[in-house]
Amino acid sequence: MNYRHIYHAGNFADVFKHWVLTLILQKLSAKNTPFCLIDTHAGLGAYPLDAAEAQKTQEYQHGVAMLEAQKVDVVFEPYVALVRKYMQQEHVYPGSPTIMQEFLRDQDRLLLTEMHAADYALMKQRYDMDPRIKTFNRNGYESIKALLPPKERRGLVFIDPAFEDPKEFAHIVQALQDGLRRFATGVYMVWYPIKDRKVIDKFYRDVRAQTQLPILVAELHANQILATALSSCGLLIVNPPWQLDEILYSNLTKLLRLLQFDKGIYKLFKVDGEANS
Repeated sequence: MNYRHIYHAGNFADVFKHWVLTLILQKLSAKNTPFCLIDTHAGLGAYPLDAAEAQKTQEYQHGVAMLEAQKVDVVFEPYVALVRKYMQQEHVYPGSPTIMQEFLRDQDRLLLTEMHAADYALMKQRYDMDPRIKTFNRNGYESIKALLPPKERRGLVFIDPAFEDPKEFAHIVQALQDGLRRFATGVYMVWYPIKDRKVIDKFYRDVRAQTQLPILVAELHANQILATALSSCGLLIVNPPWQLDEILYSNLTKLLRLLQFDKGIYKLFKVDGEANS
């Protein structure tokens, strides 16, 4: 799977994961104590949807374009407002680093890692002037061992790799093991495509074998033909914030409607728990 993100920016998977990301960031921001955010596969940070790559696939038409054109419930408003801000001001879709930057306070930090040299150069240029942000041109999984634990003792590690490596799920499991050993109080959020059910179920079992901490899984299945081979994806969250499961349970059906996935379904469950859909 070639996942240079410029081809896929603003698609339904972005809407799903970035909306949930804003929910977690709102929870972290509710307390005055500082937090640290780590994005292991940061990419460019912002993506022009009029770029040739984005126009070639136009995946955003089945994603963020749907939400921009509709009135949304209050639970989606922080994410949609943030997207509209950057679309209007810079004509870009905000990636996870930009979304995280929006939630930083003076006492918080954001650490961004990107291995792709050209993408890193552009990402570094974008965020270099913000003293709360540090960028690293290195392997994202290795950065987990290097950057944890943070001095803040509170925060989020976001793992959103390109899935070009057939061993990607094994790398994620190892990264979670490394991270949880160093920073057991942190929230860990992983995004992944769903193509082979056996592979995904093994991934869940392997993560559960690493920790007894709470693990929440949310899957989104379009169940219709899209302009991309990707029609299902998931989020695995270790140490999910309080009541995140209730928020998702109450609103994932609304998200499917906003995306106009008439045949779409979601699955929401705790690993080793009972699924809801």
